[in-house]
Amino acid sequence: MPDDIDLRYSSDCEPGISRRRRGRGFSYHLPDGKILRDKAERERINALAVPPAYRDVWICGDRIGHLQATGLDDRGRKQYRYHEAWAEQRSRLKFGQLRQFGEALPRIRRKMRSDLKKGLPNEEAILAAMVMLVDRVHLRVGNRVYAKENKTFGVTSLLKRHVRTEGGDTVNLRFKAKGGEVQDYELESTALHDILEEISDLPGRDLFSWHDEDGSLRRLSSQRLNAYLAEIGGVGVTAKTFRTWAGSVAGFAEALSALRREEPVRVKAICEAAAEKLHNTPAVCRTSYVHPDVLEIAADEARAEIALRAFETRRNTRGLNRAEERFLQYLEFCEG
Repeated sequence: MPDDIDLRYSSDCEPGISRRRRGRGFSYHLPDGKILRDKAERERINALAVPPAYRDVWICGDRIGHLQATGLDDRGRKQYRYHEAWAEQRSRLKFGQLRQFGEALPRIRRKMRSDLKKGLPNEEAILAAMVMLVDRVHLRVGNRVYAKENKTFGVTSLLKRHVRTEGGDTVNLRFKAKGGEVQDYELESTALHDILEEISDLPGRDLFSWHDEDGSLRRLSSQRLNAYLAEIGGVGVTAKTFRTWAGSVAGFAEALSALRREEPVRVKAICEAAAEKLHNTPAVCRTSYVHPDVLEIAADEARAEIALRAFETRRNTRGLNRAEERFLQYLEFCEG
């Protein structure tokens, strides 16, 4: 556990507080079965906002436990509530890795282009195609549970009917994403076009499935995709990192635009720019997809000056576009 958080590691394997239905509300019981009556403790539990529909709820008896509560949702999946300080620290650690990701991104893209050329039945060619979709249009990773139950899709759960290839280099995607929004994308890439055409000729509904050299049907999971990315970009790089990077780059570009117009930088506008890029809400982008150092430009004159200095500095980094170069330069200036 990080040294700068005074929390204790906790687990739902240890005795805790249980929740029982009582009329229109709940009663809370200590490990010995006695009803919890302490007002401050009940306020702490209420603040966790564990949904009423959750069952088998476990609540940590220690207010400084890093894991504060668990429960099963209506699909039987375990859900978690963490201490606010732990969540904040995890967020800082995630965003703290974004500079390293930006430095690794040209290497990831080179490997992606190289592997795409390998063609079927090479697994790395399929992985590279998935990475291109994550990189170019910022798709969520997706999973088969949501595809089956919600009919919503991400890169690992796309079906062949979601893709149409045209000419020699155009790829069109149309599918329902998380939240129920139907999303349309058009990409131009001869290598991606060619390998998706190869895949479309194979039997089966799943886009990223194929027959290997032994004739066995193979499917790629989010775990395999993230392992491939970590092998190239380093530990901690996942498909979701691409979305965090894209949201932060878009937010930084919006902040720079306001600064250059000599207008106030607004957090709302930063988050709206990220939301448009990622097909998400501004609220989610503010907490999950925009680097805190970008948000600080709105309130910190020193950060604003650093942002303008990053705009004026040319890096000429092969493998990054100009907006990405400026954002990476800004992070390097901020971190010293």
